Amino acid sequence: MNRIYLLLALFAFSFSGVAQRLGYVDTQAILNAIPEYKQAQAEIQRLSQKWEGEVASLFEDASALQAQLDAEAVLLTPEMIAERNTTIQNTRDTARSRQMRYFSPDGTLFLKREEMVAPVQALVAGAIKEVARKKKLDFVFDKGSSVSVVYANESNDITQDVLQQLGY
Repeated sequence: MNRIYLLLALFAFSFSGVAQRLGYVDTQAILNAIPEYKQAQAEIQRLSQKWEGEVASLFEDASALQAQLDAEAVLLTPEMIAERNTTIQNTRDTARSRQMRYFSPDGTLFLKREEMVAPVQALVAGAIKEVARKKKLDFVFDKGSSVSVVYANESNDITQDVLQQLGY
């Protein structure tokens, strides 16, 4: 058992002597500095608002039809009530269908975001890789993502270098 601990200790110490060069970058700051990214985000926001309005309008139509049915129900025959309920249900189904078509993980908005943003993100990733190679960094962390950085020496921030590599 002691040999296992000894081997683990030797293994751990053998890597501690190797210096690792680290850098960090704020990809969100880089993306926000790129006009194409800003345009893509604005277009995605515009489409999202347009489609949200369309879906909300259909749900409001269904609610208005339901309110009208509730007000007139005493005057209608059972067949007329059933017909209106079918219309209301069809309107709600159409709203849900469009909501899924636009906003689901495989929806139009997600696909549009991928189409417009992915090329810019690939460009940034390539620039980060190139700067990291030039600076001979072993690791680069993204402080703009969910990965947290407890301490970061400002001299390791390569955000401006990446922007320069991209021409911004």
